[in-house]
Amino acid sequence: MTEPTPPPTPATPAANPGAADAQVHVFSPNAGLIDGVPVTAPPYGDIQDVVLSILQQRAQQLGAPTPATITDNRYGGAIRLLIYPDGTTEQLD
Repeated sequence: MTEPTPPPTPATPAANPGAADAQVHVFSPNAGLIDGVPVTAPPYGDIQDVVLSILQQRAQQLGAPTPATITDNRYGGAIRLLIYPDGTTEQLD
């Protein structure tokens, strides 16, 4: 008797399908939170660069793209991004 073959799984995006979105909150040009952990930009730096660098490092550690929801209080909006290990980003939704 042979084992039944499971049905094929639908294609998933390149994102790590089991990974929950990183929750990013930006408060000012040099301060924010990533999953509740405070992050700051250096003098004359930009918090956006710091956040993307941290999320890129996370993607490199996981070996897969990392999804993130970024809420920016400076502009009153939110965006979902997929950050790849090479540092490129893709907007989701």
